Amino acid sequence: MSAADYVDDAVAGIQGDGVYVSPDVPGAADYESAMSQVVPQDGSIAVVVLPADAGLELQYDLQLLDTLTRQAGYDTVVLAVGSDVQADSVAIDGDEALRIANEAESAAGDDTQAALIETVQGIAEALPTGDVGGSDGIGWPLPVIGGVVLVAAAAAGVALLMRRRRRSSATASGQVPAAIRSRLDRLRALRGDYARLGGNRVAAETTFAIDGLVSNTEQLFARLDAKAGRDQVVLAEGEYADKLARLSAALERDYLLDLIVHPELWDDPDQRIAEVRDALAAVSTQIVDNIKQVNARRGLLFQVSLDSLVGRAELRDWEREFKRSSGEG
Repeated sequence: MSAADYVDDAVAGIQGDGVYVSPDVPGAADYESAMSQVVPQDGSIAVVVLPADAGLELQYDLQLLDTLTRQAGYDTVVLAVGSDVQADSVAIDGDEALRIANEAESAAGDDTQAALIETVQGIAEALPTGDVGGSDGIGWPLPVIGGVVLVAAAAAGVALLMRRRRRSSATASGQVPAAIRSRLDRLRALRGDYARLGGNRVAAETTFAIDGLVSNTEQLFARLDAKAGRDQVVLAEGEYADKLARLSAALERDYLLDLIVHPELWDDPDQRIAEVRDALAAVSTQIVDNIKQVNARRGLLFQVSLDSLVGRAELRDWEREFKRSSGEG
């Protein structure tokens, strides 16, 4: 069964009583019973529990979380991929929801069911009451309990959502260091340029890759802030301030984007495009590995070098310009 199938079943399943447990989950009946006890009957909470192997096709850590937050229609999503519990919210700060989920997971040990229950209760306590205005400027009545979704699963590929962008701005004022934040902001701006090149496979794949890189970088620093020492945060900042600056330079309109649109104007365009795509994939993979190291309470390991990009004189010039415009040099 594919990740997309799991998502389709989950979205359909929560439309009834707000609880869906995949039959592939060990102890599915127990999950169904326990979640039904904590989910309000007013339709404000949906619970979805899927097996760990549903996440095998994920392109980035919170991909399913983003997908169900968009498709399910609930304000808050709590995601557990197997034993990994995550959360997203537009009713409260998304990073606060994620912190609650992480702490619940740590406190519950191997008891994922208990972690899910504690996450629902913790987020419910943090939710505001009364009428609130969404990012679209529309006021919606918010129940006392608020919208919460419990999810355990994996998902098919989707672009990041407005919810994720609202989380990004909140994260930027908190866990993400300023140097990293400036690079992620630039990557988001460049992402739109690639997204607008409709029908181009390389551009579409680059758009998707940037989404994953930005999301996972924010996840890394959020989890470092919650679980690791200051020395590990500083170490990661030094590593990724440099690498994200180089990637931003390579993804600029005057380099990769121009290579895609006007390959006939460049020497070795295929090789240059491959260099950038390989670098983007390598950094993304290392960040996911770092997240796993943080979750396992291990020290961070960095093994990726961007020598192919460093060797391009024009990219060195653009990287220096990026730092100057960011007030770093």
